[in-house]
Amino acid sequence: MFSKKYKNLDELLHFIEENIDLEHQKEVERLHVKVNQFEPVPFLPLSLLPEGGDFFQYDEASNLFPYQETFTDPEKMMYNELIKTVFAGSIYSSIQMKDYFPLQIRSNHGIGIIASMFGMETKILNDMLPFVIPIQEKDELKKILKRGIPDFKAGLGQRVYDTHQFYHEKLQEYPKCARGIKITHPDMQGPFDIAHQIIGSDIFLLLYDQKELMHELLELITDTYLQYRKFIEDYYHLNDQADEEMIYIHGDICYGKVVLKDDTPQVSLSPKMYEEFSWQYNQQIFDEFKGTYHCCGRINDHIYTLLDQNQNVQGINYGNPEYHDFKEIYRKNNGKRAIYTWGWNQNYSYLKQLLEDKDIKTGITLACKVKDIEEGKRIIGEYLNIYA
Repeated sequence: MFSKKYKNLDELLHFIEENIDLEHQKEVERLHVKVNQFEPVPFLPLSLLPEGGDFFQYDEASNLFPYQETFTDPEKMMYNELIKTVFAGSIYSSIQMKDYFPLQIRSNHGIGIIASMFGMETKILNDMLPFVIPIQEKDELKKILKRGIPDFKAGLGQRVYDTHQFYHEKLQEYPKCARGIKITHPDMQGPFDIAHQIIGSDIFLLLYDQKELMHELLELITDTYLQYRKFIEDYYHLNDQADEEMIYIHGDICYGKVVLKDDTPQVSLSPKMYEEFSWQYNQQIFDEFKGTYHCCGRINDHIYTLLDQNQNVQGINYGNPEYHDFKEIYRKNNGKRAIYTWGWNQNYSYLKQLLEDKDIKTGITLACKVKDIEEGKRIIGEYLNIYA
């Protein structure tokens, strides 16, 4: 069991209010900002992530509400976010372990938020994050295109908006929490991933059979993404700014205003098709906002060439670091892009092997799993002693 079961959200916030160390949080932010800027740091920031269920699914052992209950209840969602948030970071445990996790919460309504604004239904199965039900008839796609940019409060939009409003108002009741806990923007995915959610697996047929239709859809999604990001800035009560060019997001402090998700196209499209149907739209977003590139799986080498050509891509997050050779990854990114939350799904012994390489001094943030708070305290003490 990683956390105590509190009677309600206010009891949990009261505990955090009494135990949060705002000076330590300032140090956490300063360290992350310096790493992003490739400046020398006394040690690399390390986030310790509680084990117990994977980060997509909440379990009783972690004393969390079932995800299905949180989906329509901002109070329960906020409670869960404080115990275990994106990438399994934990505000509750972090303030006790004194690790270097940047404290943050978000509206955790899954990957289909933008797709839902276009009319797609999202569904929860087995208490896991919702998946998107794609269109069933091709004529539906033409209707989506005809309607144009959707209402940002359609679909899950209103629910996400209300959740952020609730977070903001609740944090105001706890002054130290309001200063130390950042509200970050929800999962926005990326243009091709959103198109894949809307169309389903038939998207791979349309890439050949109806190229113009696909480009029309991707252009609409890209315009929607850009405008929605600006809408979030004005109406979602974000307090996520860490530096003029960095924000708290995705369990870290990242460069730019977006973490663009690119899971489906980078593992499924040829280099030529990737450039045509994914990268040119990603590039439009990065041209508007500096940002961070994310994808799961094994990243194809041709993508690094594209990333290197756009100076606005200043960070990278690997969904599956275990698929990559770390030294090669560090070489490819060093001085070009900061690497975020490396090792998030590994244990501390894995990180210790990496730290034997004395050339790794900045430009990367680290994470690993821990069994409980006591182990976390021991690990952070051992980790800091390496640099003492």
